[in-house]
Amino acid sequence: MTDSGGLQWLDGSGLEGHWLIAARNIDPSELLRRAGCVGEEMHLSWAEAEKIEMESEVTLLRAGRSGDWSFFLASYGAVVEHGAEIDARVREISRGTEAVEISQTTNFDIHFIYAVDGETVCTFDPLTDPAPTGREPERLIPSMIRVGLLDEHGEPVSIDDVEGLDPVKAAYRMAEEDFGIAAPREILTERAPSMAIRR
Repeated sequence: MTDSGGLQWLDGSGLEGHWLIAARNIDPSELLRRAGCVGEEMHLSWAEAEKIEMESEVTLLRAGRSGDWSFFLASYGAVVEHGAEIDARVREISRGTEAVEISQTTNFDIHFIYAVDGETVCTFDPLTDPAPTGREPERLIPSMIRVGLLDEHGEPVSIDDVEGLDPVKAAYRMAEEDFGIAAPREILTERAPSMAIRR
């Protein structure tokens, strides 16, 4: 896969929710294992993965690499029931490295999590609660101000008060520009390393 595409294309991609986690300096297969996948690694197209999902009780995570980051992408949002569980999984993936999670369910529940070496550095909901929390929430405040999620004083910005603000795209932009994370559009068309995770 190429490094083209960034992440902002995910908003408006037609996916019914999505789950993306990226981790630095580990290979895609290791990322899938850390995410809790089981069984053999396959190479599947998006359509092939969806067919398996419709016929079973698993979600297929399809992985790739762009620069220093490996990532996986899945449909419908995170395969966990509660925000705390998502946070725990991202912390586990980040051990010995760093990881970023962005997910959006079909009900527009959205998370952004940044973890380093097993600890949550910063987490927020760009749509309903952009005030960052975590071990070092101030670490991302300059970036959040730059993309418009916070005002110049570091306070949350209301979507009703800023014309043209798209909080979800702003979070993608921050992940692109400040972390260098990209998920090439080809992830939806080309075969990619894939593994199953139980729902």
